[in-house]
Amino acid sequence: MKFACLAALLLALTVPVAARTPFEAADLYQLQQIENPVLAADGRRVLFTRVRFDEGSDRRQGELWLAHLDASGAIIDQRLLVPASLAPREASFTPDGSRIAFVGQHMGGAQLFVLTLADPVARPATSGETVPMGPVWSPDGRRLAFIGRVPAKAPALVGMPPRAKGADRAPEPKLVTDLFWRTDAGGEVKPGAFHLFVLDLDSGTTTQLTSGPEDMVDPNGLAWTPDGRFLIASRNSDRIKEPTESNLWRFDAGRPGAAPVQLTSRPGSEFAPAVSPDGRTLAFLGAEATRDFYPMPEVWLMPLAPGAPIRKAAPSLDRPVAAAPLWRADSAALHILYHDEGVTRVGEVDAASGAVTVKVPVVGGTRLYLPSAGGQFSAAAGTFAWTTAHADRPAGLGVSKGGEQTGRLDPNARWAEGKRASAIEEVRAKAPDGREIQGWLMFPPGFDRRKRYPLILDIHGGPNTDYGPIFSVTHALYAAAGYLVLFTNPRGSIGYGREFANLITGSYPGADHEDLMAMVDAVAARAYADPRNLFIGGGSGGGVLTLNAIGRAPGKFRAAVALRPVTDWTNQVTTADNSPFFLQQWMGAPPWDEPERYRARSPFFLAGKIITPTLLITGEADFRTPIAQTEMMFGALKQRGVETMMIRLPDANHGMGRPSQWLQSILAPIEWFNRHRLK
Repeated sequence: MKFACLAALLLALTVPVAARTPFEAADLYQLQQIENPVLAADGRRVLFTRVRFDEGSDRRQGELWLAHLDASGAIIDQRLLVPASLAPREASFTPDGSRIAFVGQHMGGAQLFVLTLADPVARPATSGETVPMGPVWSPDGRRLAFIGRVPAKAPALVGMPPRAKGADRAPEPKLVTDLFWRTDAGGEVKPGAFHLFVLDLDSGTTTQLTSGPEDMVDPNGLAWTPDGRFLIASRNSDRIKEPTESNLWRFDAGRPGAAPVQLTSRPGSEFAPAVSPDGRTLAFLGAEATRDFYPMPEVWLMPLAPGAPIRKAAPSLDRPVAAAPLWRADSAALHILYHDEGVTRVGEVDAASGAVTVKVPVVGGTRLYLPSAGGQFSAAAGTFAWTTAHADRPAGLGVSKGGEQTGRLDPNARWAEGKRASAIEEVRAKAPDGREIQGWLMFPPGFDRRKRYPLILDIHGGPNTDYGPIFSVTHALYAAAGYLVLFTNPRGSIGYGREFANLITGSYPGADHEDLMAMVDAVAARAYADPRNLFIGGGSGGGVLTLNAIGRAPGKFRAAVALRPVTDWTNQVTTADNSPFFLQQWMGAPPWDEPERYRARSPFFLAGKIITPTLLITGEADFRTPIAQTEMMFGALKQRGVETMMIRLPDANHGMGRPSQWLQSILAPIEWFNRHRLK
């Protein structure tokens, strides 16, 4: 750690302070980010994705790279394996480390590719229209299992006369019978079902193991048994009535059409399976059935047998687990990534005692648009690789042997050398009920505590997510524009225990408003904050809380920005892409039975109290919080005479679209705040 700090100091001193510039919008196209590290079984090689934002295509692009490590975990070389033109993703080593599989683009569609490291030319191993998802190597490295969606014939109207040759006709109607007819990530979904496949690399034959009109597996993880005979996957048999219910099933990898064997049946979810190397124990993520707002995912263990008893892997760890567990080679422990007070950590869980030992104290989130905790890691042969956390630049690659960091790759070091960074300070405040709320304050570059600065409260979405003290494009641009940026984790946030995350059950929005206002008041009382110039904004769930705040505290804020908000819960539980979950888990009853519940929790019905100038921003292809809700609030505020603007981002989904649309969704709020700022 001392070495890293000294290196950063020496690097900073190479550029005169006066020559450094604050972060600016065009810097997005200079940034790189490391994502998805994957270690080979010997712990001496690591795959990773190097992400860039290409200005010419206005697209996020990823390249697949390979780095070699020495015995101490230091990076000794790195090289490009697969270019961005193939859009490589979901890469993994064979068990012996000789080959790599990944999903990439070929001839206009997604296919499985295999690359032999001795002859590093990526070749497609599949063809056809079935998109492979979550490929997993068999223990002998000769087969790849994956999940794919098998298309079905779309329904059509009967009785239409044939189209005359050369005649023009309106597009065919879309007959929709599936509630899940569109997703935020993929848009409209063609009819079909998810099934399980095995590709034999020796023969090149792909075998479909399951069939039928219904989903036989969910794309939530896949695992081989060590003998190579079986595959384990999760399945939800009724996504409408039981959106949080799923069970693990065992499939015979050598017998297409064989009846699967159900392994779990408890009420709740089981997914992301991982079988211990000795074949005795099954680990998985899941949550017991609950009517609480947040079914917190944890790691569970059971003997690898149908109906075997299930137990928590780490009973004392009251934290959500963010990714599938990884077994240690001796089957005595697992490695997990979990959220903890604004950061994620890698822990080693003793499979017998449940004791947790921290192996990587902080893993860097890779969302980049906002400072959400998260990131990725890998572990093998006592080596750990992870995405690193930085307050002034995107994630790099870190490597260790379970102690001090020994290897690092920081693709933004030279870029950061020329920038004036914004400092981040932890802030804590007491809510009216006495609960302590954690947050962070980002300062403008060149901050002078003798001056007074306007303050932006930025609220995270989710609501069961979290913010942390890491770099984000949004906050860097806000701070560079001269604002203090306050970002917090009010009740409902994760990483503070199951109870804290579920304090919003039946009352979202509710007392989380008081948490946020307590933080604003604590910071606004500081000598360098300008209490006349308070601003508020947030996206998704943060948009909900923003509109709720300006409805419950009219006049407190000079201006507000709500990005992709929920404004009407009736709309949300009937038109969003995961509507049954929102109805059953978040609202608890349908609007036709409990209309007053929906009215009480919908920001739209606060429109009559809002006087704050309000900017609304949503993607036109957002199917998570559909744009009709933004239009409702815009129409209501305009008819009331409140200063309001709506920005619609063409073709953008809930993630805010392409790189230029990221910038538009950040620069527009800055201009809106500047317009309403008192001088």
